[in-house]
Amino acid sequence: MATEVRQELTQLMNSSGSHKDLAAKYRQILEKAIQFTDADQLESLKAFVEAMVNENVSLVISRQLLTDFCTHLPNLPDATAKAVYHFTLEKIQPRVISFEEQVASIRQHLATIYEKEGDWRNAAQVLVGIPLETGQKMSAVSSWLLMVSWRRCTWTASLEVTNYRSLLPC
Repeated sequence: MATEVRQELTQLMNSSGSHKDLAAKYRQILEKAIQFTDADQLESLKAFVEAMVNENVSLVISRQLLTDFCTHLPNLPDATAKAVYHFTLEKIQPRVISFEEQVASIRQHLATIYEKEGDWRNAAQVLVGIPLETGQKMSAVSSWLLMVSWRRCTWTASLEVTNYRSLLPC
């Protein structure tokens, strides 16, 4: 099944058409990939990510579909979502400037998973990687800083006094 999704994505990347039509076709493939379970779901979603970060796919389509992709992932089992998030961040890295909003969303969701697991160090490291230098609105930056401040207090309260200094920069 994952092979079928990969083939459909390859065909679509090599086809032409309006952005609207191509986006609709990619969206159908995404919906199909989300319906799979276990390994097929994971491999299909990885194939989708690879297609979206491919330079042959229009940036307009890629951004739109990665945003849609990000809205579906929190509904997946945490283990699957975490694997897909890490894979996506790795694949998107060379073009991170083009996908800042999507990277921020992925990192926030990934941090939430780590928080549920009680893994505060990885949650903090994931949040620190949110790109803020370009393209972000001031309200988003302010919200992020408030969230980090709140989480810093939570981490400080939940960690032993001797260990929190290695996590916090101040």
